[in-house]
Amino acid sequence: MKQQVYIFKCENSTITVNGKINSISCDSCKKVGIIFDDLVSTVEFVNCQRMQAQANGKVPTVSVDKTDGCHVYLSQSATDAEIVCAKSSEVNILVPDENGEYREFALPEQFKSTWNGKGYTTQPTESV
Repeated sequence: MKQQVYIFKCENSTITVNGKINSISCDSCKKVGIIFDDLVSTVEFVNCQRMQAQANGKVPTVSVDKTDGCHVYLSQSATDAEIVCAKSSEVNILVPDENGEYREFALPEQFKSTWNGKGYTTQPTESV
């Protein structure tokens, strides 16, 4: 599978990708929604603002890097996806419950690292 979609500097759009492909990458996009079926690898957001993605099928990895505002709707078959975030804010993952309603989970933006005698332990901080 060698097909991939690369979206660059797209604004105020909704993009639908039908069928199974390798990956989707969004770079420097604003207010873009992506709806896709199955991915072999990754859906990736880099340097984006106010993004939305909807997985109708399987997606192994969601990568969010230097992005402000990202909502990812996972299908029931994609709930085991790995979510990797770096330098991003307002990242929310929405997962369907047994009734088909989506439950929203905000990913932590701040972390606290403490020395445990052998190395550092890092945990998300609580909102204050």
